[in-house]
Amino acid sequence: MSFATTKAFALPLLATLALAGTAVAFADPIQNGNFSGAGSGYTYDPGTVAGWSFSGGAGVQANGSAWGFTNAPGGAAQTAFLQSYIGSINVPTGNPSTIQQNVSGLTSGDSYALSFYLEARPGYGLDPVTVTIDGVNVTITPASDSTWTKYTEYFTAGASNTLTFSVSGSGNGPYDNDTGLADVSIGATPEPGTLLLLGTGLLGFAGFARRKFGARNL
Repeated sequence: MSFATTKAFALPLLATLALAGTAVAFADPIQNGNFSGAGSGYTYDPGTVAGWSFSGGAGVQANGSAWGFTNAPGGAAQTAFLQSYIGSINVPTGNPSTIQQNVSGLTSGDSYALSFYLEARPGYGLDPVTVTIDGVNVTITPASDSTWTKYTEYFTAGASNTLTFSVSGSGNGPYDNDTGLADVSIGATPEPGTLLLLGTGLLGFAGFARRKFGARNL
């Protein structure tokens, strides 16, 4: 299984329609992608957040908590956080913080798009986050400590799929470096044949319309 990263670009009509059709047929297998269920403030290793397990200095924080993150994207009430620290408080060096979920419902060999948001705690530096699924990983440094940035990583599913977000535990100084995580989801990607068939159909319709109604009316 492998990760692949792509840059965002404007999709033509054919690809847009194909993506829309695929999205309707595929149910997001991520459970509780908005980390709801832990109450107000911030909580390390909460046991009330369905779908996820936490270790080290990882947990969830509500909008307006002491960590100072901006409100969760999409109108959600909570986000998760991953903390690293140089010292003996919360996350000793070498003890990584992790947030993990066992993902079911993916077909081995099929391609999927994993999306999520990251934001660094304001004023505490940008700490890289390693994203791992089924043993393959990519490391991302958050782009901002004042706004949530969306990232999308494309991967091919393996026989089993465990999704993990982690920080190394090294931090960037003698403070707790917190990285926020929000709105995690997995979507299907369209098969190349789908685009080809759809494109052929639309081209055929366009030719028919020109013959029937005249090119100036299209």
